[in-house]
Amino acid sequence: MAKTQIYLFLFAVMGCILMSPSSSTFIHVVGGSFGWGIPDNTTFYQDWAKPRTFGVGDKLVFLYRTGVHDVLEVSQKDFKACTQNNVTAMHFAGPTILELTEPGDHYYYCGVGAHCEAGQKLKITVCNKLGSSGHHSHN
Repeated sequence: MAKTQIYLFLFAVMGCILMSPSSSTFIHVVGGSFGWGIPDNTTFYQDWAKPRTFGVGDKLVFLYRTGVHDVLEVSQKDFKACTQNNVTAMHFAGPTILELTEPGDHYYYCGVGAHCEAGQKLKITVCNKLGSSGHHSHN
């Protein structure tokens, strides 16, 4: 997906969500402008997530092209080993927007080829508080 298309999509998503009645929702575009793809280093997504707070009611936006990537929600064990023994959910149509409905640790990775092993994986901890971007001026 071209950068222009990603930015146009982000603009449209943000517009729709900003018009939603809940002001407590925070939208996290996974990987920022890079989106959901094979990163240059295996810690890219964990580095992206580290300064952020993920709250119940927030949304994760995984930007990717259908057929090139996917998003699997898996157990901690599957996340660490890049296996698919206990898959909670599979999302094949990009972009995927997931609402965070439960606190605790959540694990996601791309199940295409060896993308997980290459670092296309994300672990987040969801709290019972408002989410944030990790920057002081997110409002």
